[in-house]
Amino acid sequence: MNYRHLYHAGNFADVAKHAALVECLAALKRKDKAFFALDTHAGGAVYDLRSAEARKSGEAERGVLRLLERGSSEPALANYFAAIGARAGARLARYPGSAALIAAALRPQDRAILVEAVPAEARAAERAVRSRGRVRVEIADGYAALKAQLPPLERRGLVLIDPPYEAVDEWRTLRHAFLEAYRRWPTGLYLIWYPIRDVGQRRAALTRLESLRIPKILSAELAIYTESAAAGLVGSGLAIVNPPFGLDARLGEIYAAIHRHLAAAGAGYAQVARLTDERMAQ
Repeated sequence: MNYRHLYHAGNFADVAKHAALVECLAALKRKDKAFFALDTHAGGAVYDLRSAEARKSGEAERGVLRLLERGSSEPALANYFAAIGARAGARLARYPGSAALIAAALRPQDRAILVEAVPAEARAAERAVRSRGRVRVEIADGYAALKAQLPPLERRGLVLIDPPYEAVDEWRTLRHAFLEAYRRWPTGLYLIWYPIRDVGQRRAALTRLESLRIPKILSAELAIYTESAAAGLVGSGLAIVNPPFGLDARLGEIYAAIHRHLAAAGAGYAQVARLTDERMAQ
């Protein structure tokens, strides 16, 4: 695997994904009952934005750091900024990834399993979250973890599936693993991240998600570039299965704010919409 998230930490796709994750975790915490969280591709948990890798890519500069500079007073982004430890007027030095955000959100009654296939990244995650709540880091295949860990004893919680999409057959592998997980735990809250590089890829992703024939899927997408201007990602999306009540409107506000501050004039879009209905027709 060649993918190293340190180059991309804090980019616009991270901002969108993690802002949604923060809202889903907050929704789970509205009830005192314990919840379980599974991160299938956890990465290293915390990333140094001062590193040579982060400076070389400049993605954090065009992402979270620009958002802090321009949108620190946005009410819609307050929960996200608090979760990443950002303060108005201060430069963010370290960026917490999904594993760190999940670990920090846990209460004494909650627990999480963070799965990472790359040993060095898993060890970094373990160091970063060692003292935070009931957290276990596993060096394993994230898709296999879906079968091994679900359904959880708590019977409520969330699963983040966020692969790097390096493998040619990633969608096929993801589809098979997710459908098996959903069969075992149909009431779980699932977040499935996907990249958007062009209109064709976006259309294909949405078609694949609709073909799952699963009710209650929310699509949340953010794009900040035009296809002609972007060498890599134009945008990114999240398919959210069993979204918490009110998440549609909340993410609509959040994604609109991110787009407003990060996108060039006239470029991209923010779209949050139901992909499938509450019930699927037989």
